[in-house]
Formats: sequence, C-alpha cells, structure tokens
Amino acid sequence: MSGFDVRSLDNLRRRSAAIIASVSLSVILLAALLISRIGGEADTPEIVELSEPYYTETETTAAAELDAVPYVTTSVDALQQMEHAAFYTGCVACPLETQTVAAEVPRGGTLAGALSDAGASGGDIARAVNALEPVFDVRRVRAGQGLTVYLETPRDQADDADGPRLSGFSFRPDIERSITVSRLEDGSYRAREMTAEFERELVRSSGSITTSLYVDALAAGATDRIVVELAGVLAYAVDFQRSIREGDRFDVVFERFLDADGNVMRTGDVLYVMYAGRGDPFEYFRYEAEDGEVAYFNAEGESARRLLMMTPINGARLSSHFGMRRHPVLGYNRLHRGTDFAAPTGTPILAAGYGVVERANRFGTFGNYIRIRHSNGFQTAYAHLNGFARGITAGARVQQGQVIGYVGTTGRSTGPHLHYEVHHNGQAVNPMSLDLPTGRVLEEDELPLFQAERDRIIQIRETARNAAEVGEVPASHLVQAESGDGAR
Repeated sequence: MSGFDVRSLDNLRRRSAAIIASVSLSVILLAALLISRIGGEADTPEIVELSEPYYTETETTAAAELDAVPYVTTSVDALQQMEHAAFYTGCVACPLETQTVAAEVPRGGTLAGALSDAGASGGDIARAVNALEPVFDVRRVRAGQGLTVYLETPRDQADDADGPRLSGFSFRPDIERSITVSRLEDGSYRAREMTAEFERELVRSSGSITTSLYVDALAAGATDRIVVELAGVLAYAVDFQRSIREGDRFDVVFERFLDADGNVMRTGDVLYVMYAGRGDPFEYFRYEAEDGEVAYFNAEGESARRLLMMTPINGARLSSHFGMRRHPVLGYNRLHRGTDFAAPTGTPILAAGYGVVERANRFGTFGNYIRIRHSNGFQTAYAHLNGFARGITAGARVQQGQVIGYVGTTGRSTGPHLHYEVHHNGQAVNPMSLDLPTGRVLEEDELPLFQAERDRIIQIRETARNAAEVGEVPASHLVQAESGDGAR
C-alpha cells in the first residue's frame, strides 16, 4: 500500500478547517450572543443540512454558536457535544448556575411527568413541551426514554425563593437523532433536531449450521435483528423449531450503516435470503412494487408469504403430532386433530394467516379458544390459551403474525401448551404437511422490473463484503445514504 494516505490528508484538512472555522465563528458569534442577550427576538427554527461534518475535539460550542453551525454530522460523538453546547457557555462568572439531571420516562408516565420529577416547574414544562411539537410528536416518547434535563438557579438565590427554572432538555429518540429544547432570553423555548449521517454498506453473511441458525448467523456477521428478519422471510417455508439440521446452509445480504470512524451503528433492509436444507433451497429477493408494497419473492416472482405460517408460535417444542395417539388424560387411543406445541405459560401465539375471528371464548374441553376463518376454505383453531390479546373478539380482523393470545393450560390439559388445528372445507388436516398456496404471484407486466432487481441483487451478493470482516471499508462497498434511510 502506498505511503501517501489520501484519507488521512483529507481528515487533516477537515480538522484544520474546523478549528479555523470554530475560532472565527467564536469571535463573530460572541457578538451575536451579546446582541441577542440584550433583547433580540428568536426566529422560527430551521433544520439546516451541511456538506461538511461539524466536529471539534477541543472546544465546547457556545449556545448561540449553534445558530450558525450545520445540524447534520457524520459523528455520533459530535451530536453529544452539540447537545451539551446548547445549554453550556463555559461562563464561570455568570449569575446563573446550571444543574444537569439525568431523567427517564417511567412506564405509564409522560415526558412532562419526567421533567417534573427532575425538578422543573409546571409553567416551564408546558412551554417547553409545546415548543417540541413542531420537531417531534410527544406522543411518540416511549417508556424508558432517557433525558438530560438542564436547570438554572441564580447563584445568589435566597433559600425561600422560587425553585430552579428549566434551561432546557435533550434526548435521543434513536441513534441518529438528538432533540434539544432550550430556553430563550424572553422565557420561551426553541426546539432543534440534530442528525448524524451514516455511510451505507452492503454486506453478506453466509455459512453452515453447526449449532443453530441464530448462533451461526451471528458468528457470520449478522445481528439479532437480521436473524429475526431472515427467519421472518423463511417462516412460511421452513419450520425453524424442527427442520433445522447440522450442515444446512444459509445466506443473507443486508444493509448496514457506518459512522465516520467505520463503526457499525445500525442495520437496514435485508435484500436477499437463502436457506438450503433437505430438498430444494429456498431463495428470496426483496422487491418494492410500483405501488410501494415491499415483499420477498423467489426467482420466478412467487411471494415468500403463504396463506398460513408453518407454525403460529416461536420457540416451542412439538410435543404431539397430528394423528392417532393415546390420550394423556382419557387413557385410550383417539384421533388427535391438531398439533401440540409445549411452551411456557404466557408465550405469545400468532395468527397463522389473515382472517376474521369467528370465536374467542371458553369452549368446553378446549378451554380458552380462538377460531379464525381464512380464505380458500381454511380455518385455524388455537386451544388451551391462558388469555386473549387485546381486541381479539368475534368479528375482529387479524393480520398474519399478529399476537392473538397466550399459551396456557385451560380446559382438559396436563400442562401449558398450544393445541393448534387447521381445517380445510370443514375437515381437519395435518398442519405440518400442508402444501399451501402462495400469497401473491407477480403479473406479467411486473416481471421485467422484478427480474432486473433480482439480477442487480445477485450481482451485489457476488461482490458484497463479508459481514464478519472488520477493519477499513473499501470505498467500492460504500454508498452515501440520506439521513434516516433504511429500517432500524
């Protein structure tokens, strides 16, 4: 490799430019800060994008300086610096003393409640939360969301004076964004959004089963989320509880996003999945139709989705097959019209397909029971439930994979399990041996676009970097991504 490192030179130039710009801006914006302190009125905030990343290692940017610097960066560390800079000027002789409080939105609580618990007053909270609305919907703040709250107290405040006032607060709704709300001189508040841009990389994780799909896929560079996505695409063709065998092969191509230092910050879309066990391999490609619907199709344009999922429960053990058996309670042989899955009480049960709930109540020896009507003459039934999911009543429409209830041991049962039945035109059939119709087949006029996308993904697969590799990323594997692109 040549001793002349272009990337290092670019970094040196960027840092030099950032230091010079920072010093210049400090002088200019100090005057702007003094003018604004005298009585300037704040303008409506704007989110400004930049071409160069904002980053400084040695200085903390003054609050007023944020009005002049860009709000999009390639460094998550820079986001943290800018959050702090929104509330801290480094002034040691100022009449106000700033206190920083770490807070968290509790389960069942609100953002306003978390600010109140941190010591902010009701009037300040109302104005600050109202200022947040144009930038972030407060209804999307979830339990467990961490906050950094900044409170101001006059240094010569008497003991009986009013409590501290809210200087502002900041939080990170996701790894890419930081939201700050800061107090202005007139007592109003301004909300800002700062965003980190990441580089998009296409990588490939492939290997053979030695322990489990989960363990082996992680060892090949996949993440928890990617393994779940992989299993979700294959759930209609592969029974992951019983069909996985040592030596089976898997392959997945997916997006991941890197910060300026090459650290993986998150993953994005899965473009391709393959699983080869017994029989023909299953291979699917991601395709977004002209109407915006995203789905996975095999090489011939048949959807990975099928009318019913192979199994309506995850992580369960097959404890009893369809067919004749000796009944564990009655003690004599009789036809077992379904399949039993042993699982801990409370394990979620999923709707095997789209349909309408025909009944969801107590039903004799089945205990708590759900029956769903699907298309093409199919019905599915779920028995011995501990309880029903919210909204699951007769007449309710359900989506494939939606949680409808929870494993239990109600009715005639010897332990917690799901009794699952499939009926076709009124006759009970073996759920494990069904050859179910595919969910969708692309029309002839759609096939050329799909085939072009399929061929593009195949080329990506052949050249994609190994997801397990670490170190410097070749420029050929990077694609500049818009802020916020890709699934989390």
